[in-house]
Amino acid sequence: MPRQVLSISSQVAYGPVGNSASVPALQAAGFTVSQIPTIILSNHPGLGKPSGVKLPPTEIETILKSLEALGALDACVGVMTGYFASADQIKVAASFIHRMKDKNPSLYVLVDPVLGDEGSLYVSSEVANAIRDELLPLASCITPNCFELGWLSGKSVSNKTEALLAAAALPHKEILATSIPVNANTLATLAISGGEYAETSTAMKQSVPHGTGDFLAGLYFAARLNGFESREALKLSTGILDSAISRSLGQPCLDIIGALHNPS
Repeated sequence: MPRQVLSISSQVAYGPVGNSASVPALQAAGFTVSQIPTIILSNHPGLGKPSGVKLPPTEIETILKSLEALGALDACVGVMTGYFASADQIKVAASFIHRMKDKNPSLYVLVDPVLGDEGSLYVSSEVANAIRDELLPLASCITPNCFELGWLSGKSVSNKTEALLAAAALPHKEILATSIPVNANTLATLAISGGEYAETSTAMKQSVPHGTGDFLAGLYFAARLNGFESREALKLSTGILDSAISRSLGQPCLDIIGALHNPS
């Protein structure tokens, strides 16, 4: 029987980010994904001004109620969240995840706290605060980038040592910290779990398409649900991500399908 997961994030028609990047990773790993878009866009804003629509919180609630009535939420082994367009959307998602966790205490919840990058928030403070206050307490694992880790912990994060201190200040037992500077030319990804950590590193590259963080979160989520420990999940997921990046340098879109089918 297919294993069911729920993914709530953005969706784009061109250039995989949000659900469009994470869901293929989950499907390739053998999961059936119930996808709920918080916003539907023609493309990532980094490729030009997009057209699209934000889903009202009432519509998200109606969709989740329908899935609940079908028993689809009870069948889920995991939930993943990413980009939200409003604080009210977050409140709706959090309430249903609460109910799912009450019925299934072993439910694995990955929260990708999509807040900002490069030193600033790119969502409203209301959205950022709602992710921190409503969603993070429900998370089994969080996957912040360097800026997000600093914002959530209230600490400066500019290197691996500071990242580990910031992670220790948060209550989560499992953190996948991405885009952590090692030196001027190298970034690390840290899988922090149970007071220990594993790391992979990669050289900084120019002209990398958008969607790498969403793709990595989906890969890591799938690996953890498939029974890999955090250290193994890190190695597996970053290996596939590196393949996607290498295939896509200078291109407008991340080649996630090519990397999933031929990661070497």
